[in-house]
Amino acid sequence: MSLGGVPLLKVIVAAALAAISLSAWSQNVVRIGVLMPISGPASYFGVMGKEGIDLALEQLKSEVGGVKLQVQYEDSACSPLQATNTVKRVLEQLKPHIVVGEECSDASLAIAPILEQAKVVQLNAGSVTMRLTESGYKYVFRIFPNAEQQSAPLVKVARQHLKANTAVVLHEKTNAGVDNGEGFKKAFEAAGGKVLAMIDFGRDVNDFTAIATRVASLGQVDVLPTFALEGQQVRLSQALAQAKVVRGGGGKGGVQMGSIWLPYGYDQKAGAAAEGYVRIVQFDHTENRKVVQDFVKAFQAKYGKDKVPTHINAHAYDTILLIAEAVRRGARDSEGIRAQFSRFKDVEVTTGKITFDAKGQNSDLSVVHFVETQKDLSWKTLNWQ
Repeated sequence: MSLGGVPLLKVIVAAALAAISLSAWSQNVVRIGVLMPISGPASYFGVMGKEGIDLALEQLKSEVGGVKLQVQYEDSACSPLQATNTVKRVLEQLKPHIVVGEECSDASLAIAPILEQAKVVQLNAGSVTMRLTESGYKYVFRIFPNAEQQSAPLVKVARQHLKANTAVVLHEKTNAGVDNGEGFKKAFEAAGGKVLAMIDFGRDVNDFTAIATRVASLGQVDVLPTFALEGQQVRLSQALAQAKVVRGGGGKGGVQMGSIWLPYGYDQKAGAAAEGYVRIVQFDHTENRKVVQDFVKAFQAKYGKDKVPTHINAHAYDTILLIAEAVRRGARDSEGIRAQFSRFKDVEVTTGKITFDAKGQNSDLSVVHFVETQKDLSWKTLNWQ
């Protein structure tokens, strides 16, 4: 008996061997798609993220207990449209068990329902919008503190430590910017403070003189929480300092504040305008925990002794550590990774400890650290919570 001229027995044997080969391949390789902004105004996320992931893979030798970690990087450009097209291509070509990304909230929201439908885990390290873990997705996990988790300690510091009664909130017009801005306003007013103005701006704005002039016209402003990507934040800080409405640059104004948007190095780019800036960081390279100092040493050995790892380097590095831990516990596919992530409790990584709640959000606020920019543009760690 034959099939298309080929003996049926040979067809059966070939199919069985192919099935065995496919099974062995899938059991010994965990495929990781990484979607990062490699181009565009948020390209620094992609550069720093890749550095962190490459270091983790190098230390693991790209395998855990005989299981290979296969990583494929893709440019999602911090853009919902490009991220959508990219994730569809990755799903078709790589068939990943997990996707790390994206860094930007709008792009992360765009790919979440696609990955949910495909039943592929999304591990998010850098998006703040509440909607990501509030939309009922079962395959989304996030190690980054969400907007509410950042707003509460930010407001507490503003009211209790900085004795702030008035605020002007400045934010970009994105899901992340709006969530951060509105989150601060709601919590600040609930704590008895007064928000004098909510000022938003698009990512195409380069000159912040008019905004700084408007802030100066509002009278005494105690704190100015700002939420923007690094390039705009540098220019905004300089404009506010020029208008003498913040302490940066020798002014006598309010304190500029921020949550986890800016990497280490913003201070040097903004110069004197950054002095006195108080902000949350997800990773503090001066922290004495062994896992932090081991990471800093390994990072500098690979990339240069004078290079300080940012929170983007660190949380990207941590994503690989968490995937490796899931594999170490027996995960071999997306369902296995999802099951293991759901059980994570107090898993220590460079940014803090990870405990995923029922919505996939890390519930441990050990990943929130406060720092203040000093006159010499170095950080001072603030033991504030």
